[in-house]
Amino acid sequence: MPRSLASVHVDVRSRLGAVSPTTTTGLSALDKPLGGGLRSGTHFLVSGGPGVGKTSFALMLAYMAARARASVLFTSVGLDETEVIARLASRALHREYQNVAATYGTIWSGVSMQDEGLRGPIAGCLDTVTKKVGDYFHLHAAEPLHDIATIADHAALMWARNERVVIVVDGIEGYGSAVTGSASFDARVFMVACELSRLAGQGCAVVSTCSPVAVPYVLPVSTVAAELVPNREPAPRSGAKRRAQLGARPIDLVIQKNRLGPTPTVPLVYVAAASVFEERSP
Repeated sequence: MPRSLASVHVDVRSRLGAVSPTTTTGLSALDKPLGGGLRSGTHFLVSGGPGVGKTSFALMLAYMAARARASVLFTSVGLDETEVIARLASRALHREYQNVAATYGTIWSGVSMQDEGLRGPIAGCLDTVTKKVGDYFHLHAAEPLHDIATIADHAALMWARNERVVIVVDGIEGYGSAVTGSASFDARVFMVACELSRLAGQGCAVVSTCSPVAVPYVLPVSTVAAELVPNREPAPRSGAKRRAQLGARPIDLVIQKNRLGPTPTVPLVYVAAASVFEERSP
């Protein structure tokens, strides 16, 4: 039933000063326009072309949320759990062993574990990741056109154990819902986006990634929308040789829509082989 403006005004006034808790993204330049980080009740859309780092960025947000003791669900169609663990291990390796240039690909394939000099550091990084986020980070492997309602079911179970829940859906185009049936691509993506935004409205923070072609169908129901865009500036010179080996390159996170605040461009460096995003001096 429609509500009068007077009753809405009373509700809004009663909520002033009761700011919901936020969960850091791990990037202070991004936390600021988000009002402190990922906030319950919001849907954060991250888009970008192939190879720009959408999965790595989504995984970073999931990992940092788990580090902040939020209960996190990371889901992707065709998810290989070994790859996710390899990416997290390579992230830790990149940060803790400055002279090691193993990539998440060589860790995932098992090649790096054949090197006696790498076996110990990699095993140590795996232990570190497990100790830091093992109780908070949850993986969900989804089949193509997986019903997004399943994600809501998982979220409900997570709410029972934690007051902050973050849902990260990598590749929103790969999902479906019971109501889409044989709907067209745009209708299916829009309905899945609506379901995720509805899930956010129930009390969790939702992050989703998509390709540029899906953006018009997700954007209307997102709270914040940003695009990862390659930057033509030269990569930072510090550790240039090692960074070049790891595929480091400048990337801009261009915030295009933000119902929470301003729409700046966040300068980043994407270290592709280590699956790491770092802040870059503008």
